[in-house]
Amino acid sequence: MAKISTYNNDGTVEAADKLIGTDGSTNSADTGKTKNYTVAALRTFMFASPSITGLADYADDTAAAAGNVPVNGLYRTGSVVKIRVS
Repeated sequence: MAKISTYNNDGTVEAADKLIGTDGSTNSADTGKTKNYTVAALRTFMFASPSITGLADYADDTAAAAGNVPVNGLYRTGSVVKIRVS
């Protein structure tokens, strides 16, 4: 197999394209083995039903700051998720 740096770049990423990676499962016969992953599988893994729980409820950035939410930290106002910007 040639060095990876010698392969041509592909300017179009498609769902069926394959990426190479290492299996990160624990306590498995496959742990540490080199595997192929499709872009579609990676997309599914990254964006499958994200869930944010336990966010404190504040009226605005000022109240969130007073509640020790860091700048760029998440909080909510009712059912709206917000990012503290100041």
